[in-house]
Amino acid sequence: MREGLDRVVDALRLAAAGLDQLFERKGIKSHMMPNPDGHPWIRVMHPMDEVRFIGITPNRGDGPIYLKLRVFLYEQYKDEFDRLLLGKFFSFEGMALQRNPAYPSPSWLRYLEDEGRPVVGYETTINVSAWPNESFHARIRSLCEKFCQFARAAVTGGAEYDALPDTRPSKPAPAWLRDEAALEELQGNHDLGESEILALVKIRIGQSDYRQKLIQRWGGCSVTGCKLTEFLIASHIHAWGKCASADERWDPDNGLLLTPSLDKLFDRGLIGFDDNGNVVIHPHLARGQMHHFGVDQNIRLRRDVLNKHLGIMKYLKLHREANGLAPLSAA
Repeated sequence: MREGLDRVVDALRLAAAGLDQLFERKGIKSHMMPNPDGHPWIRVMHPMDEVRFIGITPNRGDGPIYLKLRVFLYEQYKDEFDRLLLGKFFSFEGMALQRNPAYPSPSWLRYLEDEGRPVVGYETTINVSAWPNESFHARIRSLCEKFCQFARAAVTGGAEYDALPDTRPSKPAPAWLRDEAALEELQGNHDLGESEILALVKIRIGQSDYRQKLIQRWGGCSVTGCKLTEFLIASHIHAWGKCASADERWDPDNGLLLTPSLDKLFDRGLIGFDDNGNVVIHPHLARGQMHHFGVDQNIRLRRDVLNKHLGIMKYLKLHREANGLAPLSAA
């Protein structure tokens, strides 16, 4: 057990007892338990009609220890979820904590939706590494109780919600930084295979402000001009996992909006684009096979946007080099 985690586990074990009594629903249970790989956490199951569960768990990996506090609601309760995600911040000891949507792993999501009812999640984190020993257990218990009370008030609404403190962070984290933290957590999740991580990265990027920036820039598909943005996929040019920095990962020049078939071909490195936007086709994909994907073999990036944002060329070159794509002029 890594340094400092043992005292967190002890404190959580004591804090778990009695959290169920904060809710009026009968027959619920709060307890401390390990997940399948032995990672300890608190969960309160079905504390309210609207709530699937409340969970409190330490983060994985090395470094400072954070507690992650999560609430998963049934998706049908949209007003209640909006209060959690868009309303008052959860605050502890006068400090408002940043919040984000929560994205469970595929296996955990299957468990959460075992009743056939989709769920949506809210999460926040707090660094507890520096809390002194003499007050540690009491503060952990207070944190757990106040988070449960916050969740109950946000879901219930009315006077209980109105009574919550309306504290706000002095400097909210930029959206790209929150997304970066979530993606780093996904990458460090040893329960997931590489293909699962890449799929979840796609989902996260598709729900981020990054996608909105690409929509504003391109106004539709980067190739076809299709305006039905709900069907388009935000795709990195230079793959997310190969970027050298967060700046590269969230640089709008490193993104395209593509139809699903184009995204799949581009993501697999079967097609790319030269500096003029002309399509470059991988040797494994014969030019005459393009029509099988519903794609014209003479496609090109839209020049009206490409000419305004020359930084895109840097990433197009990195994509070609990574996938063994040679422009026709260099052949």
